[in-house]
Amino acid sequence: MSPNLIKILFLSILAWVWAIDAGAHEVGAPFSSAFIEPILLHHAHIEDEQRINFVGFKDLRRGEKEVAAFFSSLELAVTWLDDFSLGSEIFFPFSNTGTVNDQFGLGDIEIQPIKYAFWNKPERVVTGAFSLTLPTGDESQGLGGEQTTLAGKLFVDQAYRNWYLGINTEYAVSVSGPTFSEFEIATGLGYTFIRETGKGIAPARPNQPLVLSLMLEWVSESVLTGAEAGEHVMTLLPGFQLWHTESNWKVRMGIGFPIGSERENDVAGHLQVGNHFDWGQLFK
Repeated sequence: MSPNLIKILFLSILAWVWAIDAGAHEVGAPFSSAFIEPILLHHAHIEDEQRINFVGFKDLRRGEKEVAAFFSSLELAVTWLDDFSLGSEIFFPFSNTGTVNDQFGLGDIEIQPIKYAFWNKPERVVTGAFSLTLPTGDESQGLGGEQTTLAGKLFVDQAYRNWYLGINTEYAVSVSGPTFSEFEIATGLGYTFIRETGKGIAPARPNQPLVLSLMLEWVSESVLTGAEAGEHVMTLLPGFQLWHTESNWKVRMGIGFPIGSERENDVAGHLQVGNHFDWGQLFK
């Protein structure tokens, strides 16, 4: 697929998603509005979802070189049950690797066919997920790897009044191509300025035009086996989320900084735009 065709496809999907009349919490979802949707972590609560992610890297490591690079992805999620306990999700990554050819193209697609919330309450959700990453990216252009990867994931959302705690763990292993395995653990802390909470549970949709959330995320990634065994990268990301309740859109921004001696880049700027649209409405 040519780079221009990929760009046209990506922009067409983006325009279609933006045209949807959607909610920042899906209609009928019981979850506390203190549940933020972190930038690096994945939230545990399951809803129909569309999200566009943009990341700009300064001094991204590419072998012996340090280059500027751009990454984007489209996330599409669907929930299968009325109680929001079972869902699926797919991630389409697109990037400009900053190589000599300045290639922009599709990376390795990740599919989460099963996401199940075995604890599913307004203030606490614990979800297990199974994911499959396919080698759809061109490794020669730095757009992906040559592995098919299986991963098990655990996501936790916990709210207390206007506070939020998120936890992610993941173990991934290659089942084809070069052998590797890795483990990731991440935590996120957030506070949302919701006037109605008091000493109770934050409402699913606050009665205020603009809702601000502040958040801090920490991610630790360790390669256990393979050519890069022993590599350990940690990232700290402060950021914020703005929810415009009238139009039902959420925007997130943050700056990621590597901490520790091993690093993949110096600074990463993040921008995300998303909403929650009931996919069943397309077929009514």
